[in-house]
Amino acid sequence: MNKEVFLIFSMLGISYGIRLSRVREIATGLTQVTPVPDCSEWVLGVINLRGEITPVIDFRHKFSTISPPYNNETIVIALKFGDDRTMAITVDAIETIETIDPAQTQEPPPIGNAIEPRYIEALVNIDGKMINLLNIDELMNLREI
Repeated sequence: MNKEVFLIFSMLGISYGIRLSRVREIATGLTQVTPVPDCSEWVLGVINLRGEITPVIDFRHKFSTISPPYNNETIVIALKFGDDRTMAITVDAIETIETIDPAQTQEPPPIGNAIEPRYIEALVNIDGKMINLLNIDELMNLREI
């Protein structure tokens, strides 16, 4: 299999990775978030991202009960999907970009996780640090939003 490039970021001290090919842009600060009624509690609302109305998902709240305040330092990652939609997530910090060989990855063990196992595509150990590679399509499933 071919190596893939992942954007590694952290939330609540845990490292996660998403395919860089899915990242549309990275920005800081949340301005003019408009709440949307009847959405999941971890949907902050929508923003106008370069002329496109984009839902913003609070990943911290989706994975835990902690939801710190947002300000100009908040990092927003806009993700693109095959059906031409864009959705954004909030994260605590961008760590690095890594090229990962699928042979390096392992399936998550069948133990209790902070997040549902279907959200984790694989695990990879990079320099002694375990990274959760996310299944972004499952995480951003429209049925749950």
